[in-house]
Amino acid sequence: MLDDLPLDTPIPFRGGSDPDGPDLNELLAPHPLATFYMRVAGHGLRSRGVLDGDLLVIDRSIRPEPGHLVVVAHRGEFLIRPLARENGQWFLEPLRSSEVPIPVEIDDVHASPLFGVAVHGIHTVGPSASRRR
Repeated sequence: MLDDLPLDTPIPFRGGSDPDGPDLNELLAPHPLATFYMRVAGHGLRSRGVLDGDLLVIDRSIRPEPGHLVVVAHRGEFLIRPLARENGQWFLEPLRSSEVPIPVEIDDVHASPLFGVAVHGIHTVGPSASRRR
């Protein structure tokens, strides 16, 4: 798991099935059949540490909980928003003060717009970060 990697020691990349190195597929996508990747467009999630152009790892097998960052289908596009629950109602938290919470159905699989839960975010650092698109 990611928690098992040392914080202060660089670990070399080892390609293939080398047993001596971490397997990024296993670390980032433990449920490969339920894993998707999505590039973020926009700056609305900056306060959550998600930047424009970041690559999110989306796991569709995870049961969403309040506080999770989720991907939902809404009005013909995908939205990435924090999920909240109040008085038994699920809703997507607004990203800006001019927005209102968006009610969503999570409990009924057939009516739910939920696509999945963001479990990891990968972003580029340094000078190339502004050119990542």
